[in-house]
Amino acid sequence: MKFSAEQIAILNNDFSKPLLVNACAGSGKTTIFILMALIAIAQGNAEPNEILGITFSHKSRVDMGQRYNKFVAELENTGLDLSSGRPNFTTFHALFYQLLRQNPEYRSAQVLTSYRLFIRELSDEIKHPSNVITKAEMLEEMFNLNDYMINQGLTRDGILPDEATGKPLSTAIEIMTGYSRQKHNDEFFEDYLDVIEKYQSLKRQNGYIDFNDMKLLLLESMNDPQYLQYYQRIMARYKIAVIDEFQDIDNLQWQIISKLLSPETMSHLIVIGDDDQSIYSFRGSNPKYILNYKCLLPNAQKHNLSTNYRTGEKILKRVIPLIKKNHVRLDKELLSGRKDQGKFVLYSSKKSGFSGDSKMLRRLVKQVNDPEIENDDIAILVRYNSSRMLLADWLANQKIYANINNSSAILQNNIVYRIITELMKAMWQDKYRYFANQANRIGFRAYKDHTVKVEKRTDDNFHKLSKYLLGAEAYNAENNTPYKRTDERVKIYFNSIQRFKTKMAEADNVETKNKLAKSLIKDLYKAATKLTDKYFDYMEEKNFMSKVEVNDIKKYLEEELETYKNIDDFFNEEADKKSILSDRMEQDKQEHRIQFLSLHQAKGLEFKYVYLYGLTNKEVESAGKVLNDWFPPEMPFEKFVKEWKVVYNHSFNFLENALKSAHIDDYKDITNNNAFNPINLDKTLDKKKEFAMFHTFYKEVENYSAFIEEERRLLYVGVTRAQQELCLRIAPDSNPLLFDLQLPKKKKVKKI
Repeated sequence: MKFSAEQIAILNNDFSKPLLVNACAGSGKTTIFILMALIAIAQGNAEPNEILGITFSHKSRVDMGQRYNKFVAELENTGLDLSSGRPNFTTFHALFYQLLRQNPEYRSAQVLTSYRLFIRELSDEIKHPSNVITKAEMLEEMFNLNDYMINQGLTRDGILPDEATGKPLSTAIEIMTGYSRQKHNDEFFEDYLDVIEKYQSLKRQNGYIDFNDMKLLLLESMNDPQYLQYYQRIMARYKIAVIDEFQDIDNLQWQIISKLLSPETMSHLIVIGDDDQSIYSFRGSNPKYILNYKCLLPNAQKHNLSTNYRTGEKILKRVIPLIKKNHVRLDKELLSGRKDQGKFVLYSSKKSGFSGDSKMLRRLVKQVNDPEIENDDIAILVRYNSSRMLLADWLANQKIYANINNSSAILQNNIVYRIITELMKAMWQDKYRYFANQANRIGFRAYKDHTVKVEKRTDDNFHKLSKYLLGAEAYNAENNTPYKRTDERVKIYFNSIQRFKTKMAEADNVETKNKLAKSLIKDLYKAATKLTDKYFDYMEEKNFMSKVEVNDIKKYLEEELETYKNIDDFFNEEADKKSILSDRMEQDKQEHRIQFLSLHQAKGLEFKYVYLYGLTNKEVESAGKVLNDWFPPEMPFEKFVKEWKVVYNHSFNFLENALKSAHIDDYKDITNNNAFNPINLDKTLDKKKEFAMFHTFYKEVENYSAFIEEERRLLYVGVTRAQQELCLRIAPDSNPLLFDLQLPKKKKVKKI
């Protein structure tokens, strides 16, 4: 092996000080880590079992072990006799679980991977069901909120935010409202408390601990000096400790590991990471640790690994201007170890949204079908599940099956798709259960309750929609319910479809039958969408659903239905697609497969051919992006005030548009408040109320600016997965951060 000057400097580490290895993407950091361990063993600084390597994923842990075994075997072939045994390569979760089980209270605890094991019991705790989303969807929202608070270190009891300790429930609700992604009423948060408390109780009763418990319970038990000393004695065996992917560490993980390792081991702790790849803030990862490593580790030294041996230079040079626009990052050069290699292919389109006839997708299909190219060498990377969903389905229509790695990203599992297709099935197949599944999408929860009352009245479960409609007619006549008109609408559509069915059966020639079949498909789709239009309008208005996403799915489904002559063929083929896309073993049986990953999932991987797809302006708009230029993250409040006055006085209209784009609504409270004097803001901020209001606003702007920088890092991660070729599409709805890339000149852009 040949080593660069940077690599040699790291391998000469004498373990006298803490060390940060600031390693860019594709720089071979895992190899350097393993070689550092081997040198320490060969020089007698530590035995193999005295070395601890901590990472975040099972895959990384296995990779470390395999590389270590490979190097040891090669060194032994040269005559170098190393000590037996091997370092402890582990994940944070595995290490914490192992320590926690030393506590008698948790010795027999089993790992719970999902709250869904108790979904029935937890659903019963929801006393205020939503009018617009199901209990299952409410539970998902509740556990997303709970995970966020735990991973951000905002709660110690795993239920309520620490800020609300000793305060009224109304205060806790107000705080949690700020943490929740969706807007919910107070009753949602009251049910949240009951659900999470029930979840904690069910875990205790059944002897389970989940991944969050591995941190919370361990940290709690460490408050007992007896347990803390016991854990520290176990960890004292490690003379050398290395934390990989240090940019991904969260508050609790650092609190725990920095207490458990001995002072001597901490005095030469090695951390390896890349601040430019810090992309997991949503699960609590905090880049402040790698950015402020000198505060955490006094006397720490930093060595860079700045050469990317993965990505061709012609690709890497395009992304360097983008990542250098970030204000908060460690300084390092970014170089390519593959000079004059790589291909950056740019496509432009005047159309937004999904388009199955784009040149980029035709190129993708051609490469997948090329016998000279291995399918595993190609990957499609997306930002959002909705982007993955439509393209994966379209590829399946081309007999190319994607390993989506997320069941919710399969089109047939999508809520919009299921609502429409199940109502189509209900009317075509005369099946009540499909109708019952989606009754709340027709008239919200109140109508769903009505259908249950009609069903109970018959003393028998309906199997046919036609029987329900007869029962509803009698029930409405007796009770004069407000749902008579809704039932009549359903009946009109249902009867229309059944008449079509009769005409098709009676048609005496194939041409007439086919013509009627095509018309029937259109009418089925129209009936399903007309019955649910008010539901979708409400969900979009309240931001429970994205209007763009709903319209894209509807448009895609409508276009796909147009390719069918028989509705039964559509239903059967959709079921087959879902079966294959849901089962990895079924995918492996197919001739053509493709890796289809989110940008977050792709971190740590590499492919010869990478397609960046569906990078839209869903969350980043052009106007909002400028806030990052004016108000970078970590800007001190005093400097923010000065900058705000300048921008307010010179670019007020543009500033207002930027804040609207960033969905920062607090600016209205400031601009509409007569107490705020933009010319003499300092005097205004002398008032306690106005100061508190403006400081809250400052934090909102800072958070959005930090979000922009993380989105840049995410795009950087995507581009640097490519070894030989990167394909990218620019459209009217593209993420504006794409234009921070050094894109080819316009004359080189291939137009659709």
